[in-house]
Amino acid sequence: MSYEQFVETIRRTIQDLVDDNVKISIHRTVKNNGYEREGITFSEQGNHISPTIYLEEYYEKFNRGYDVKILAEQVIAMYRKVRTEKPRAAESLQDYESMKDRIIYKLVSREKNQELLKQVPYVAYLDLAVLFCVLIDMDTSGDCMTTMLVRNEHMDWWHVTVEDVYQSAVMNTEKLLPYEFSALYLMIQEMLGDWDLAEKEWKERQEQEGMYVLTNCIRNGGAAAMLYPGRLEMLGAYFKENYYILPSSIHELIVIPESRALPKEELECIVREVNETHVRAEEYLSNHVYYYDRERKKAVM
Repeated sequence: MSYEQFVETIRRTIQDLVDDNVKISIHRTVKNNGYEREGITFSEQGNHISPTIYLEEYYEKFNRGYDVKILAEQVIAMYRKVRTEKPRAAESLQDYESMKDRIIYKLVSREKNQELLKQVPYVAYLDLAVLFCVLIDMDTSGDCMTTMLVRNEHMDWWHVTVEDVYQSAVMNTEKLLPYEFSALYLMIQEMLGDWDLAEKEWKERQEQEGMYVLTNCIRNGGAAAMLYPGRLEMLGAYFKENYYILPSSIHELIVIPESRALPKEELECIVREVNETHVRAEEYLSNHVYYYDRERKKAVM
């Protein structure tokens, strides 16, 4: 089932489960890289709050075998929680002290988000931009989260600098979204749910390729894990050599020790090809390969 089909299916399922005075519609918003994001909007008679819940995380769950009705019930539970808490959250939104412990960061392409960057505070990093969000909620399984992008008007309300917000994000992001680092073959095995290849063959392939994945615990916006204090330095110590970082998407990074890597030009060709053929447009991060230099203790282009 395509993502668009999933959105329509879950919309119909939710509509069947809620009261008649609640109308469920599909809402499209321009998000990362200038592309539209689809979510479900709840409109309830007598309630002026019409929250939109985005469905990418639920689609990932569906692809891992979750039933549509169970996912619909999770979306409804999220709506009811937001409906109850949003008025209180709106009141505290203008108070930085109430927000600062929930500010996190994410990485996006600078080139693809030039219009968005006029509307939000950000920090330049390599060819990327570090954006800031307020983590509104995360479900008990830790798979799905609700965030609010920090915009220039929030900065005016809060009377803080970009550096203030950045330091809050540094303190919070790894704590709220711990990193995950594993061999690529193990992550593929988990995604498949079983061995398509014999375990011995998987391990032999991993030893040959030497490819690893860096992301966060929910694998959503996990490319930002490369910003976690000391994280890249730790990987260098683990490999005992310099390494390449391939921006797989905004959700994860592929890490390859230098001794196992193809020439840089070939790596960049692979990244471009994967971005063009396998990465959704709104999840694109960069076509450039990064190189971590242990001596300089930094990633460079």
